[in-house]
Amino acid sequence: MSNLQELIEDFDFITEVAYDLSQQFDGVQTDDRKKKVSTYYLAKVVPECMSLLRVLPGSRFTDTEELFDFPSFCSISRSVIEAANLHWYYCIESIDAEVSNFRFYLYDFHDNKSTMQISKFIDGEEEGLDLLQEKCDDLKDKIIQSDKFKSLLPEVQRQILKGRKCSDMNQTEIPESRGLDLNTFNGIYKILSTNTHSTPSAISAIVHSRIHGKELHEAFAGLVLSYVASFVADMVRTIGEIWCLEFAKDESEEIIAVYSEGLSEST
Repeated sequence: MSNLQELIEDFDFITEVAYDLSQQFDGVQTDDRKKKVSTYYLAKVVPECMSLLRVLPGSRFTDTEELFDFPSFCSISRSVIEAANLHWYYCIESIDAEVSNFRFYLYDFHDNKSTMQISKFIDGEEEGLDLLQEKCDDLKDKIIQSDKFKSLLPEVQRQILKGRKCSDMNQTEIPESRGLDLNTFNGIYKILSTNTHSTPSAISAIVHSRIHGKELHEAFAGLVLSYVASFVADMVRTIGEIWCLEFAKDESEEIIAVYSEGLSEST
């Protein structure tokens, strides 16, 4: 538990750095789409990091003897990793303007398509729905005409146009493009996905924990939390770089550097 406790303290510190960074963007305006969207993803991840601390026994929010809700821990962790990957995909990867524009067409199309579906469900005003439909139609035309879209597999194209995919790469392809170790990513992502859903193996893991103790879940938690901390740290580092911001404290810069470097070194 001591190693996990140290990780929890490090993750708490990284979360505070991320929170402080997010506060710097309050009310800030920019026409740079990548910069703007980077702040949106940070705004999503910071509360999730706080929630992660709230389900970890022994954090500043909980007692060490509290029941460990491991499935919720896995669900939140997976959400953080997915957000960090998409943040890199939209805002950080070095790509030409044409590809970047295509990705934001997907971003906006998925956004408008989802909004329209929700509006229909709650009986939104017809005028608003018509406007959303116009935006979707315009974006759909731009997507279809893109050379990047034409190069995709038919099934990927179909999923995009149905509004089910907001990117042309999945959560395995993005880390591969990032140069991350795929065995590590796929292994941890499998742990998270398995325990997020009510699969037989997830139920068996809960039963095992109740009968034989919580050591297995704690071991997995340490492995996962270290990995999640690296994704968040790398996200903080890259956002700081594209916004040309400096760390207020040396210790903040040091822990972000250590965990960010650890992401590419994970084996």
